[in-house]
Amino acid sequence: MKPGINDTFLDAATLRQWQAALDERGLRATGSPAHEEYIDDLAARLCAAGVQEVWLESIPMRRWTPRRWSLRTDREVPVVSPVAYSGHTDAAGVTGPLAAEPAPGVIGLVHIGLPPLQAELFDMLDWDAPAQPVHAEGYDPQDAYERVWLSQDAMRAELARFEAADAAGLVLAVDLPEAEIRDGYLLYDGVHRNLPAVFVGRETAALLREVLDQGGQANLVLEADVEDAVTRNLIGLIPGASDELIALQSHTDGTNGLEDNGPEAILAMAEYLSRIPRADLPRGVLVLLTTGHFALEEAWGLDAFLTAHRDDLVPRIAAAMCLEHLGALQAPAGHAGHAEGQTYEFGCCFATRHRAVIDAARTALEEAAVTEARVVRPMVPDPTGDSPDGMTWPGDGGAFWHRAGLPALNFITGPNHLLNVEPVLELIDIDSLRRQAIAFTRALLTLAATPGEQLRREIPAADE
Repeated sequence: MKPGINDTFLDAATLRQWQAALDERGLRATGSPAHEEYIDDLAARLCAAGVQEVWLESIPMRRWTPRRWSLRTDREVPVVSPVAYSGHTDAAGVTGPLAAEPAPGVIGLVHIGLPPLQAELFDMLDWDAPAQPVHAEGYDPQDAYERVWLSQDAMRAELARFEAADAAGLVLAVDLPEAEIRDGYLLYDGVHRNLPAVFVGRETAALLREVLDQGGQANLVLEADVEDAVTRNLIGLIPGASDELIALQSHTDGTNGLEDNGPEAILAMAEYLSRIPRADLPRGVLVLLTTGHFALEEAWGLDAFLTAHRDDLVPRIAAAMCLEHLGALQAPAGHAGHAEGQTYEFGCCFATRHRAVIDAARTALEEAAVTEARVVRPMVPDPTGDSPDGMTWPGDGGAFWHRAGLPALNFITGPNHLLNVEPVLELIDIDSLRRQAIAFTRALLTLAATPGEQLRREIPAADE
């Protein structure tokens, strides 16, 4: 019997070595030396995987790098991390009264809660609702889905309020224990602001509120460098029997070995796909490992690619697949590591309104048997105004739809430790990651073989 994909796909031991090496890299802030070194490494490995056409494309950016930060009242208090791109101070910092409301010269102290969503929301947003996905044992639709990255709009709003009032600084107090957001790169839009700000956790917030109630002051130090830099997109091409392409994308900047391990899975997929004879691959594969996920204002990443190649490569893309944060386990309290019987992190595929894409995504989730088999419609308003239906989704691949109108799917998970600069290898199930990579390889091959008319067929509005 001819060996199948399960037998010939990259083995779990190698995938674990790759994950361990990624974890050791730590924070790969957009355009930083650590990030650019990782891009060079990925380029070499993509070539070694058998991808014959590999190239890099430079994107200019204005990079912000923190050097020293602290927060003091009558004593120094623990800081989770600086707010990236928020601004900077001199070595002495800024001093002012702690205040809950914006005013000139104050150091603001504001509470950042976690939006109280429930798991059933994602069931209701499934393209095939009211028919529900098959749920794992113990699933409760009333389970809370509270994740710190969902609070980023609230963070932006508070930064804007205090900056407009000419405040001296801002403390964003996140409603989570400090152990669960250690070294968190929690606001990652890369927007340059002029308000030095830091994050604290729940315990420090309680101490600071006492100081505020007593009319006390705080000193905030945030020394940072701002400089012109260049970051890069990495592109590879696996030719097929036609000029049309299926795009396979993830981003290269990130905080740890989960954010984002999509490129590692895509390397394994590329190694398998490169071995398929060209005549047996109905469409080619465009491997797209983009920058700019952590500097969206200027680096753009996927947006930059879609703009640069709107007249050549983009018209050849028949469908797109974005993969992010594979094999994720839920973190135990305090992040002590993987516990026996620990459950998988909640995940889903976002998908456009194309039946072929929805079915391919659901089949992949069912075959991988890791997360629930949810295939969710675009759920947030598109701020660019370019989306065909006015909507997009919070994953990196959303621009395939809201910028280019392409049939697309985006697998993603989002645990609270996703944005922590800390080792997370023991919070990733490598066997599950491998199953997901294999299942999405099958899904890609299905899309590659789907006739164009069928691939572009949308669900009628009356059937939604």
